[in-house]
Amino acid sequence: MQSKKVSVIVPIYNVEKYIGKCVDSIRNQDYPNIEIILVDDGSPDKSPQIIDEMASNDDRIKVIHEKNGGVSSARNRGIAAATGEYIMFVDGDDWVDDDYVSYFVDLIEKHGCDIGMDKNNYMVEKTMSADKSYRVSAEKAIEWIYLGTLFVAVWNKIYKTSLLRESGVLFNEEIWYGEGMLFNIECLQCVEEVAIGEKAVYHQTYNPDSAMRSFNLESNFCGIRSMELQKDVWKKKSRAIKRAWTYHRYCFNRTIIGGLVDSEIVDENREVYDECVRNLRKGILIPLSVERNPRKIMGWLMYFANPMLMANRGKRKKKQTLDIIRGGGQKQ
Repeated sequence: MQSKKVSVIVPIYNVEKYIGKCVDSIRNQDYPNIEIILVDDGSPDKSPQIIDEMASNDDRIKVIHEKNGGVSSARNRGIAAATGEYIMFVDGDDWVDDDYVSYFVDLIEKHGCDIGMDKNNYMVEKTMSADKSYRVSAEKAIEWIYLGTLFVAVWNKIYKTSLLRESGVLFNEEIWYGEGMLFNIECLQCVEEVAIGEKAVYHQTYNPDSAMRSFNLESNFCGIRSMELQKDVWKKKSRAIKRAWTYHRYCFNRTIIGGLVDSEIVDENREVYDECVRNLRKGILIPLSVERNPRKIMGWLMYFANPMLMANRGKRKKKQTLDIIRGGGQKQ
């Protein structure tokens, strides 16, 4: 029986250091029937030339060059060009194991779902991995995304192309941060159950220059806007989902405080910093009602007591992580 084609979409912007390893890892999949759609989002570095060279040596690769329109626009271009029965996403500075595609195809077909999501992936920190797989309700998946049990991004997931075509779900091109969460939450309104796996097959690169890693206040405001838009698409809105959404929204206060301190721009943004501190202290019962891990509960209480001290502690931890990477200690 011929395997179903899988379209792997990679948005590309300023990743010349990483794109070779990324695309090679997709080319080396043990799953035979794939197309690799590389969408150059007007990248100003050498990435466009690198992917053109790769495409000339592999007829499975399709290259799309477009003016810079942001990651959401790039992924939408990839979706429009996809001819596979399944769609997957990989970020241009990440890489995947040889069984990345086959694992997800097996996952989604074993459980008969239109969406497959993985709980685990390789990071700098200790990585969890297991051979477990199961189905959960879409409501539970939404809750898990807001609580961080499932990562918010669209990589490390698989989507049935017909689901996207029939539902009309696309990335909101006005959202460049939190766009993956918005896309996933919208997709989950259209299904009843989701396949969940726990085997780590995706390697997330700690790229300090990426949008996810470098702090940008406007990006965080964009992420908050994404969260408000998510409420507008809710068809599934249980009490548990509302509580988890409130928790995720609350966490932005801590993220912004940490980012301002880490970037040493508190004084220039004193009003924002002070507002986040007030929000953090006013809503301290929100994380305490959600968290079950004693260490995390203690962390929230310490943040409540002294946000500046804890933010500086986080800054030192980030520096230690970067030192590990620069020293070649990143988990492979």
